[in-house]
Amino acid sequence: MRWLAKVALQRGLGLLPGQGERLNYLFQRHLLHSLPAGEAALRRKFARALRHLRLYEQHGPGTPPPDAVFYEFGTGWDLSIPLSLAALGAERQILVDIRPSVRTELVADSLATLALLSSELEADAGRPLRPLGTSPPVSTAELEPRFGIRYLAPCDARATGLPDESVDFVSSTDVCEHVPEADLARIFGECFRLLRPGGVLSCRIDLQDHYAYFDRSLSRYNFLRFSDRAWSLVTSPLQHQNRLRVNDYLRLVRDSGLVLVAEDPSLPASAAGELRRVPLAPRFRDGYTPEQLGVTVLSFVARKP
Repeated sequence: MRWLAKVALQRGLGLLPGQGERLNYLFQRHLLHSLPAGEAALRRKFARALRHLRLYEQHGPGTPPPDAVFYEFGTGWDLSIPLSLAALGAERQILVDIRPSVRTELVADSLATLALLSSELEADAGRPLRPLGTSPPVSTAELEPRFGIRYLAPCDARATGLPDESVDFVSSTDVCEHVPEADLARIFGECFRLLRPGGVLSCRIDLQDHYAYFDRSLSRYNFLRFSDRAWSLVTSPLQHQNRLRVNDYLRLVRDSGLVLVAEDPSLPASAAGELRRVPLAPRFRDGYTPEQLGVTVLSFVARKP
């Protein structure tokens, strides 16, 4: 029941006005020692950045990455993916967060780890990497002159105020699952507005119960057993999980006006057996196939016509 202790802690932190996220960061950094994330995590995030870039090159409007404008909503603390994209050749990026989340000490760690692993990552990418240096940034104001990264926070991804048709590529990595459905619909609509014709959106979404990463006794489908009301008492405002399934996300994308051009759902072979051991809430017993419920990671690319 370790996950319930984490629920209690995060819900308690979330009730502290303006302090919850800061205290959650300090808890993860100094008590759990889960931050900085380390070399293995940087390798994974670099691989995800490289995948986004390759999907842009395959499905995008043809503008070379150095000349294109990349946009990301929900960037997190360490900027490992935007920095990886900068090393891979993206020279203009716009990042938005609903609240200032970047921690310069974690950005410094990402830079140092990218430099340390540069030869290995360059071999994985099959292309030269742009050296970013290892000098720690003093503030987020340094990100644009040094790396071409314009960081906007607080900025509402539902209505950014950025010009129409001003970006070539939108990426999102493990963020959409934390956004309520109604807000996500507006975010996808804003992505449609921001993209130039032929521009693309590339998303990676983790559809598993995130408490299972903390408590290995949990099924990755554990959160599907709760009613919406019960889940609202369990999920944390610091790490909201919307529990949308693969068909829900694809519907929201289509409703935004974007056209799906690639879908890559990950369905474990053990999913059917695991789901049989979870007493599903009525919401998930009707209207979903076992395959739709069982997808653990969804990657997709959608294009603006």
